Amino acid sequence: MASRVLFILILLLLTLNSSAFGASVNQLLKMKVKNNSLELHFSKLLKKSDIRTEVISGKKITKYIFDFKNCYLSRGVKSIHNENKVVSSIRVGQYKGSVVRLVLDSKRPFSLKYYQKKQPIFFIKLPLKHQADSVVRRSSLKELFSSVDRSSATRKQKTLKPLAINNPSKSIALKHNYKIVIDPGHGGRDPGTLWHGVKEKSVVLQISKRVYRKLKTLGFKVLLTRNRDKTIAKLGSRIRFANRNKGDLYVSIHANSIPNKKRANIVHGVETYFLMPARDKRAKRVAARENRQLLQGEDIATKRMFINVVFTGPKIELSKRLAIDVQRNIIKSLRGSYDYIRDGGARGAPYYVLVGAQMPAVLVETGYLSNPKERKRLLDPNYQDKLSDGIVNGIISYFKNRERELD
Repeated sequence: MASRVLFILILLLLTLNSSAFGASVNQLLKMKVKNNSLELHFSKLLKKSDIRTEVISGKKITKYIFDFKNCYLSRGVKSIHNENKVVSSIRVGQYKGSVVRLVLDSKRPFSLKYYQKKQPIFFIKLPLKHQADSVVRRSSLKELFSSVDRSSATRKQKTLKPLAINNPSKSIALKHNYKIVIDPGHGGRDPGTLWHGVKEKSVVLQISKRVYRKLKTLGFKVLLTRNRDKTIAKLGSRIRFANRNKGDLYVSIHANSIPNKKRANIVHGVETYFLMPARDKRAKRVAARENRQLLQGEDIATKRMFINVVFTGPKIELSKRLAIDVQRNIIKSLRGSYDYIRDGGARGAPYYVLVGAQMPAVLVETGYLSNPKERKRLLDPNYQDKLSDGIVNGIISYFKNRERELD
């Protein structure tokens, strides 16, 4: 009876949230150049409060910037490059949170005209070569959208402090002071996987604290979902903590295992996961083990619902990129000092702990406690240090790649 009541309550909550999400969030579906105009096809009409514009004039390049708030980018939308035109490139990306940023790079200033008709298509007139001039006309947007948010003006580039790790990224200069949420898996009454007296909850807390300290040294804002052996029992409370604190990234840190003792000496490696339906048996198995401990007592329908409502979420692509950067840097860091390092890759899997994240979110399986050699290493402070080096460098690499896309 209790499970049925819980199911109904969750169904109502998700239905309301889905309706609210659909009512408030827009999506950029397509972008193309047609008849000397740039057409931005949205899922619905833009609101005046969701538009922000800015013009940055440089010696060689003038940047025309459009920020579309409460909006997400479809996977198929790509930047456009054309060196033969006045506008040499048209770049688009998921800038930060639910903001899509469009940047027009122009070789010289021109009269900018843009408008929206009754259909959800935003038009930007592109200049012909002979039409380029030094006048920038912004009245069109003011007429259509009189209330424009100016609060997120371009920030000055911030050079971060040197990273106290063995293999730092070549450049650690980022433009924004990002906030990162680190989640040490399990805790308290939930030990996670347990092998020969070694508890997952203890190992991952040690690694997470190293990641926390290294990121703090760099000047990042960093939050831990737990900093001690604490039970976090409520479903979704870790992600709600990250959302409530408006984190820019969420990294959940775990340790793996395999129930088949005959293969315990064979199976090993590091893997990084993002939320997506699993495409291989290994990803399904690993996710099932973590989910089993998190969702004890919940009925099957409830479990399925939590995953199904987010599989098409707008953060999947960004989470995939983060997973690739983190995984690559972990392997690079470990292989610089150790042998027997297996790259398990960046994979999609249905992890309940990642459901509902409003920021790119990944789960790192740092190694197999069921493997004797890897278990010994995961308890070694030097190995933990190399592991945390890789996670930190992966986070930096992700931010650098995202900023480069939008420069």
